[in-house]
Formats: sequence, C-alpha cells, structure tokens
Amino acid sequence: MEERLDAVIALYQPTDAGAALLRSLDLRQMEGEPGYFGSYGFSEWAGVGEASPIGVIHELGHSYWGGFPVTGRSDLSWEKTSNDDPSEAMQAYHQDILTFMAQPPDDFELLRQRLRNLPGVSSDNPEPVFHHLEADVPYTTGGSLNLVPPILRKYWDNFLPPGRFADWYGAAGWFQSLSPEDVTATGKWLGFEHLDLRQYPSLEPAIPPEQIISTAKSVLETEEQERLRDLVYQFDLLIGDPQNEENFEFWRRYLQDKIALYKAHPEYLLVFSHSRAGELASALEYLSLPAIGTPSERAAKLAAQLSTEPFLVNFLPAVENRVLVELFTGGTKLPTGKTLQATATFVERLKVFGSKVDSVLAAGRVSSNDGSSELERFISEIGFDQENDLKLFFDLLRDRDLAASKAVTLPLPDATVRSLMASVPFQLRVILRPEELLFKLGITSNDSDVMRAGIQLLIDEPSGNFRVDEPFLEQLYRVVAERAGRDPAGTAQLLLETPFPLEGFILAQPEATTLLFAGDVDVSLELIQNSDPLLAPAARIIYRLINSSPGQAAHLLTQFYEQGANNTVSESLAHLAYDKDRGKRSSELPISLESNFDFLNRLLVLEGEDWLEARFSESANLFRERARNGEVKADFLDHYRESLEFVAGFGKRDDSRFLTGIVRRAFGIE
Repeated sequence: MEERLDAVIALYQPTDAGAALLRSLDLRQMEGEPGYFGSYGFSEWAGVGEASPIGVIHELGHSYWGGFPVTGRSDLSWEKTSNDDPSEAMQAYHQDILTFMAQPPDDFELLRQRLRNLPGVSSDNPEPVFHHLEADVPYTTGGSLNLVPPILRKYWDNFLPPGRFADWYGAAGWFQSLSPEDVTATGKWLGFEHLDLRQYPSLEPAIPPEQIISTAKSVLETEEQERLRDLVYQFDLLIGDPQNEENFEFWRRYLQDKIALYKAHPEYLLVFSHSRAGELASALEYLSLPAIGTPSERAAKLAAQLSTEPFLVNFLPAVENRVLVELFTGGTKLPTGKTLQATATFVERLKVFGSKVDSVLAAGRVSSNDGSSELERFISEIGFDQENDLKLFFDLLRDRDLAASKAVTLPLPDATVRSLMASVPFQLRVILRPEELLFKLGITSNDSDVMRAGIQLLIDEPSGNFRVDEPFLEQLYRVVAERAGRDPAGTAQLLLETPFPLEGFILAQPEATTLLFAGDVDVSLELIQNSDPLLAPAARIIYRLINSSPGQAAHLLTQFYEQGANNTVSESLAHLAYDKDRGKRSSELPISLESNFDFLNRLLVLEGEDWLEARFSESANLFRERARNGEVKADFLDHYRESLEFVAGFGKRDDSRFLTGIVRRAFGIE
C-alpha cells in the first residue's frame, strides 16, 4: 500500500508530521472486494477496495483521529469511553462543527453551503456533516489549512499546512478558470466540483503553484492504471452466483469506471500476460465505441456481439438502461456459465424487470389506468421495502419511455406514491413534475393535517441531489404562498409543526413572507425559533428577513430582545458583518445594503439611540471574545464595523453621521 500512500501525500501535501502519520497507519487494499471501505480507528486498521485517491484519503481521514493532540486543548482526550461514545475530543469537534454552521456568513460561507447541501442533513440528522468533516477535510480543502474554518483549525493544524489557497473565494475562482479537461482531472481528487457557485459567477481566481494540475494528472494516471491492473488480476475473485443484496448502482459505477479508464489508457492492458487481460481489453474496447443508432438497433448489435464474445456478458450492468430493456425483452439468449457475481444478480433481475417494464408499458398503451394497475400489482409483488429492486425497476421504466412512465405513475393511488417516497424519491422526482408530485403527497390539500404530512414527507425524503430537489421546493413555496394569501394566520400555525425550510421560502416568496409574519407575533417568533438550527438558525432567518422586509425584521428582533433572547439579537446583528465584502464579490447574492440601512434605522426609531448602541456593543463584545478564542477570524470585528459604517452611508447625511457615531461608540472607536 506504499504506492497508495505516496499518491495521497503527493496530492494533498500534508505537513511532514502529517505525512509521517499517514505512513504509520495500517492501510490495506482488500483483494476481490472493490467496493470495500472501512476504518476501525487510529489504533486499528483501514481498508479500501481500489486505488482511488478520494476513497483512500477518506478512510485515512477516519483513522487520523488520535494521531495529534488538539492544539491549545490539552484537556481533551481521544480515548473512547467505556460505553463506546465518541471521545471527549471528538465530541468537542462535533460541537465546534455545529457552532461553525450557525456562525454569520463570512469568508467560509461557500463551505457552509456545501455542507448544508449534503443529502439528508438536518439538526435531527447532523451525521452527514460530522462524517464529512471527520473524513473529507483534505479532499474538500485540497489540503489547505487556510480553507479550514478558524474554529476547527486546532484539530487540523498539525496535519495540514496553510496550503495552496489563501481563501475560499480564490480557490473557487481558480476552479472556475479551469479548462473542461482540468475540471475533470481535478474532480478525481479535489472536492471543489461540489461547491454551489451559481451566485458567484466570476470570482477572482487564486494562482496556486503551476505544478498543481500536472502533479495531480501524473499521480492520477498511476492510480488509474493500478485500478485496471487490479481488474485483471482480481477478476476471477469477483465471479460468483447471484446475491440478493448486491448493490446494482455500485457495480454499474464500478464497471463504467473501467470503461472510462480503458478509454484513457487503451494500451495499458496489453502489457499483461495474464489470461484475462485480452478478454477484458476486447470487452472494454467494444463498450468504448461511440453509441450509434436507436436503443433497439444498439441492442441488436450487442446481442450479435454477445454471440461471438460471450465474455462481454460480464459488463452488462454498464450498458444503458434503454438498451438493456430492448435486449431482454427481445428474447436474446445470454451466454451461460460463471460471470461476475454482480452481473449474475443483475441479469436475474433484468429477466424479471425487463418483461415487467414491457407489460406495464403495453398495458399503458391501452389506457393509463390499465398501465397504472399493472404497475401497482408489480409494486405489491416486490414490496415497498425492496429499495434496490424498486430503484432498478423505476430506472428501467423511466429510461425506456419517460412520457409513458409518467402516464402510468400519475394514476397510482396517492397512498402508493407516498409509500414509494422512502425507496425511490429521486425517481419520482424525475418522472413527475413538481406540481404532480406535491398533489400526490397531499401538499395541495385543503386539509391541514394532510398538507402537514405531505410537507414532512417531501422534506424527510430528499432525492439525494439538492439541484434535483430545488424545483419541488420552489413549488412547495408557491403552494404555501398561495395559502398564506388566503389564510396567513392559519398557514403560519400549520407550518409550526413541519420541517418547512423557512429560509428558502423567504428568499423565494418575499411578499408572502410579509403576510406570514404580519399576524400573531408570538407565532412568528415561534416559527423563527423552530427553524432548523443546523441549516438556518433564528439569526439567519432574521438576516434573510432584513433583505425582504427590513421593518418586519426590526420589529421581530426587538420582540426577541423583550423575551430575553439576547444572543439571538447579537447573532442577528453580526450577520451583517461581511455584507459589504460579500456584496462586492458578487451582485448575485441576496444582499441589499439599502435594506440593511432601513433595518438599522427602523431599530433606531423603535428603540432609540441608547438601545441600539447597547445591542451593537453586546454583539461586538460577543464576537471580540470569539475572535480571541479563535472561533472566528481575527479580523471579524474589523469587517463587522466597516460593514455597518458603510451601510450607515446609505442614509441622508445627518442620519448617516448619527448612525455611524452609534456604531463607532459601540465598537470602542469613539
């Protein structure tokens, strides 16, 4: 495994002490188990299935904890407790992660948004964020400590150097400047491709060392060739009988990866004298050919090729679904004999599913209701708990004929669609339009209990891709906005008992938001306090309201103060700290410095000069202490004061001078 360690050290460039730590860990590559991944901790061993740098550094990341002390916290131990709870140090790390997620938008907001977009994350399920920041920090940051939030650096400063990038904006700008070829190469070891940069269309790029791309390509070439070598020498270990628990999606990705590797290194397999090398090269060469013709024509070509090259059957999971359905419904006789265990399982399923897809669509051609009845019968035969089977079936159905798949899915009973959401949330979102799915879930119902349950189901069962979920959330916001227009008080009360994403609603429906918060102030405050504290804590909700309804935001903030929620007041004010800087970075961000002024001016009118100065002073003191403790950047207060003074300039001369004076006194300048 020395080569695997050499690869990740070359890519992520840890400190000398960090490299020594990695080389001291017990890392194993599991023969005949390409899908294996696992770590048993610092004092045990970690295993990976393939020479994939992202997977290797991930498992080493899990094994990392305990290798270094927490800087400045000698009281924290990495020793696990007897009841198998996380160590004191890991519990502290988790708490610091939660604190980071709740901090005001700053130079690390790109990272926060990346973490918010992880599938299924919420305050009830923070595990995806914990897992990501336990194992994927080198991958996410490219090995740059500068990109690690200040509050988390004490856990990483022995392992990571400052790195190639000074800040997230420069790193993201550099990624935006890459050629398509370099973007592809970078995605094989660096996590920048997962950043949501739609609101940052043209960031100023950093200029990292010139060799960053060339070094990565050289390392990746070696690792890719190693994966092809493993395919040759371990292929016979993968042969076996069908197993019901096979993960079709993994094996499909695994085999498609080998096709891509063959395209990149077509001559490499020829250097091996192993008997499998020639068969694999021939099969991969055929599958690397451009896809020409209709699915039916391509299926016929594949059937002919299988008759002369039966070994090709092993790679059927890598073939496009539409071609597979044509192949299996066309009565093609497949070669017999031992195959990849995953292929054997896949073929067993396709023998059933291919014909069933055909029968469902055939019934659907008679009438949508007939097709839907046939579909429902098949679902009941499979069972709602058979997630892999349902995913494969709906993928085949969708890819065979998207319009027809919608025609037979839409008439399904609402209860059936709701039961399917746990197993095929992605597939349902692809087959049905947002308004169709929301109707089936009961979100458009006039019955509050039904609507509430539908919202819960939509949020609890995401697709796994935030970009896929967005149109459905936007439709949810439209439905809620329409209801708020008819019954704002009732709508606010209904939303109290759901995981409704309030921040997204405020951004998408500002006018309806004003109606929603115009009623009972206690309900409004509870609605804000009930917002998910991991994704959008109360201070962030106030911050979003400032942009859409500054007067309302000011009134609600004063009510939080009346209730003794001083920390929420201080945090809300501090959310303005980087608005001047962030607004300059991108005009696409939902930032209005004019609204910020209106908000502060309204606070001044509502509560007076002394009150506002006292609240600014409390907020400044809170973040001064946090900066001193390394929880935020050392210059946070400078950004905070400068942003407020800049905002003050949006008023008339006397108003501007008056507000500036309040700010400067609160920050101890005057």
